[in-house]
Amino acid sequence: MPRPLVNKTMAMQEQAAVLRAPRYGDDQSADLLLYLRPLEGPALPPLLLHSRALRKSEFFEARLSERWASASSSSSESGQFSKPLEITLDKCVDTGAYVRCIQLLYADCVKHTTFSDVQDALRILQVAAELLFHDCVGACMRYLESVPWSAENESAIRSCVAALHLQVSPDLAARLCSPASLLDCKPADVMQDVLGELLTLVTNGAPSKARDITERVLLANVQESSSPAFAAVNEVALFKQLQSNLEQLKIQLRKFSNSISWNSHQVTVACSVVCWLLDELFALQIADAAVKMFSEEQELAQVMVSRIYQNPFTETLFQILVRLLQALQKGEVVSPRQVRLGLVTTWLPVIAKLGNDGGYNFGKDSELQKNLEDGLGAVVETLPIVDQEMIFKIWIGACLKCRKVWPDLSKAFDAWCGKLRQAQQEADMDMVRALLRSEESFSLEEPISTPSVR
Repeated sequence: MPRPLVNKTMAMQEQAAVLRAPRYGDDQSADLLLYLRPLEGPALPPLLLHSRALRKSEFFEARLSERWASASSSSSESGQFSKPLEITLDKCVDTGAYVRCIQLLYADCVKHTTFSDVQDALRILQVAAELLFHDCVGACMRYLESVPWSAENESAIRSCVAALHLQVSPDLAARLCSPASLLDCKPADVMQDVLGELLTLVTNGAPSKARDITERVLLANVQESSSPAFAAVNEVALFKQLQSNLEQLKIQLRKFSNSISWNSHQVTVACSVVCWLLDELFALQIADAAVKMFSEEQELAQVMVSRIYQNPFTETLFQILVRLLQALQKGEVVSPRQVRLGLVTTWLPVIAKLGNDGGYNFGKDSELQKNLEDGLGAVVETLPIVDQEMIFKIWIGACLKCRKVWPDLSKAFDAWCGKLRQAQQEADMDMVRALLRSEESFSLEEPISTPSVR
């Protein structure tokens, strides 16, 4: 072959070799030695690498630019090419992750199949972030955003992102619920919407599974690890549903009282739901407003006595009142004087009318009857004697004229009478003491007369 043709062929082969992407492990064409110094343990053998591949990393690009400039200067002075460049990375925590990441610098693109699981992706991410290998960082984030997480995985991702001060991808940020991704979507508002839908399902008679899920959500919202905003979400959602169900109940009871066709199933469901909502409010220790709500529920009280015979809500009403009164009796709820007075004055006439005139038969449920009487008596005794006077006038007019005399508040009435007598005795004693002080003062002011001397 002619010499010019041979030279041309060799030149083309050399050019093709230059253009051909370097392969990891091709020691013959390597032009760089990389030393990985582990944080602990013996040093590893140097890696024979290619500067062309490493330049995908901004870290190596900067280091190589410095080294090439230095190498070119020394080679021009000596007139010969210098030995391969050397770069050392100290304090490598996970040398295996460094080797993996360097291997990825040789790849055309970093595929999702590179990572075996979340922990593996996090190992690579930490090294890629340190080396400013942006393609790999992006691939790690795409993988992490798209695969399932355990609770431990999520915690590890949050810690890694925070420690590296990374600008995470929008999709990963949204999945982590980072503040920047929630500018147009507040978690508390989302929870309120979802909880509202769950409560609506439960109040419409959904299966027990929906109720179990709702109870877990309500309980988790008030844990110490949760924001106070979520506790407020519970309160708003539960009271909204309680008011809604009471309104539905009143609609059906008005139909019942006016002898219009009414839906007994809706009444049954509403009764069950109202009791469940109250149980949840008490369990979450936010039932104070429920006591106040029932103390002001004049409309429901009037509907209840408009048709008392076989009223479908009577038993449920008694159960609700027992729950409220016992909560006040045990100090489970601390309500102001006006709320306690309103609760008794609003519902005592209703209880008396349903129990006496309505012919409600407690039957074997004597415990409900006793609890209602005991709760009423206990709450009455928490009130001042002037408030008790108002209550006992209602009781005398509504109950003592009936043969059954229910509820029997005679024990509380006797205690009130005793307080009146004691108060009068103390007032009498104060009057006597005042008279004595007045007489002593008067005797001290009289002049002392001296006998005349003859």
